[in-house]
Amino acid sequence: MEQEATTVAAGTAANIELADLIQRNVDSMAFPPSEMEAATYEEVSALPRVVVCRPSAEELLATGFVHYDCHRNCAEQAANDPDGTSRQITGWLPHGEDLILHSVAIIGNQWICLTPQLVAAPNRFEFIPDPHLEWRNADGGATRTAFRHGNEVPKALRRDPGRHIRMRGEFQALVARGHSVIEARDLMATSAFRRSNVGSE
Repeated sequence: MEQEATTVAAGTAANIELADLIQRNVDSMAFPPSEMEAATYEEVSALPRVVVCRPSAEELLATGFVHYDCHRNCAEQAANDPDGTSRQITGWLPHGEDLILHSVAIIGNQWICLTPQLVAAPNRFEFIPDPHLEWRNADGGATRTAFRHGNEVPKALRRDPGRHIRMRGEFQALVARGHSVIEARDLMATSAFRRSNVGSE
């Protein structure tokens, strides 16, 4: 009975964490468009890609890495590697038509993603290393911000910013009508799938 209660509590905590992540992602992808974002998207899209491996979430969590904190995970791996063979590489993770700012590690000669996921994800994926990105310290070194050619970069580069802005409005409307954040995410995914397949047959 005690084990069952512990399992339920763990599941509830995971759902709360997932709901918070979904809300933050929806909000963070709906920022205003800019010419800088559009130009950077085109430039980054032309860069070479590599294939990165991702160990299981269980293995990564057991090692001490944190969900969805890729930049810190890789920076700490590089700083604490006693052999000095680890390097943090920051670039872009293709996600549909969007490019998500992401960090992976090169350990020896292997490209590895050190960030466990709450949602099942492929154990191999394409990644775009960006040699023009640099990290700058802020708040006395408490935080770091990514810059490219002297400009602070957003957390994502979007091919169609207007779509994300519209999607946030639809998402907020679903939540306002009483759907949970996770339900709203699933409904949005279904409706997006239907829209993308209209007239495809």
